[in-house]
This record gives sequence, structure tokens and C-alpha cells, in this order.
Amino acid sequence: MQQILIRDTITTEDITQIIARHRIVYEEEYNFDGSFGDYVAETLVGTIEHLWIAESDGKFIGCIGLVETNEQTAQLRWLLIEPEVRGRGIAKVLMQKFLDYCKVKKYENIFLWTVNKLAAARIVYERLGFQLTEQKPEELLWGQLLIEQRWDLSLEMHR
Repeated sequence: MQQILIRDTITTEDITQIIARHRIVYEEEYNFDGSFGDYVAETLVGTIEHLWIAESDGKFIGCIGLVETNEQTAQLRWLLIEPEVRGRGIAKVLMQKFLDYCKVKKYENIFLWTVNKLAAARIVYERLGFQLTEQKPEELLWGQLLIEQRWDLSLEMHR
């Protein structure tokens, strides 16, 4: 793999790519149905505060985004690392870009929502100090029985 480029200049094609890759990866790896891709598309309409794209040789290999919920709180969204490049530290690099941006913007807290089936993502969050703060009852979501989980991080520990 060549050098990794992280960029935050986003095009319409990038948004299309993020939706398509979420749809495909989550269907292949977790058997999520098409409503998951629709959900990702809906969340990308007008809500983006900032978005980072990871590329290698001009090819999309990952992304992460941020939505501001208020002046003190940011929501982490759309973290995706392509399967063929996992384990190479790309999630860590994207998360660091995300955290650096949050520090510049002086956010005090970050949260994210995920589901119980995404064990690898939870490991990334736990290593950075995110803590599980809420779980919803199991329900049928995206064609699967899932438990939604909220993870929170206070940026005080990262200053």
C-alpha cells in the first residue's frame, strides 16, 4: 500500500462513495439490509460539520465525520475502514484527525451511536477512552436484531 492521504475537501462524489461503501460493507459483513444505506444517506444530508476521507493511490479506503450537536458537543459519524486495509492504523489516524479538530473547536464532549455487532469498532473507541453510557433494548434494525449503544468521551482527558 502506498502513502495514505487524509483530506477534508469533500465533493459530491465523496458523499456518494461514502453511502455506497457503507451500504456494501455492512451488507457483506453484517448482513444489514438496504435500509442501512438509506439511513446513511439521510444522515449525510445537510448535517456535516466536517468530514475526512482516507485515500491510498487515489482510492477511497476510509472516512470519518463530525456533526456538531451544540457548542460543547460533537457527534462522531460515518467511521468506515475498507476491509482490505484494516489493521494498518487507518482508523487511528482518522480518529486522531477527528480529535485534533474537536480540540481546535473546543468541544468538551464527543459521543457516537453504534450497534452491538460492531466489535472491532468498539475496540477502537475503547482504546481512545470512550465509555458505554447507554443501551437501547434489542430491536429489529436494518434487517438484524441489534442493540444500539451510545459511547461518550470527555475531551478533558485528551487535552
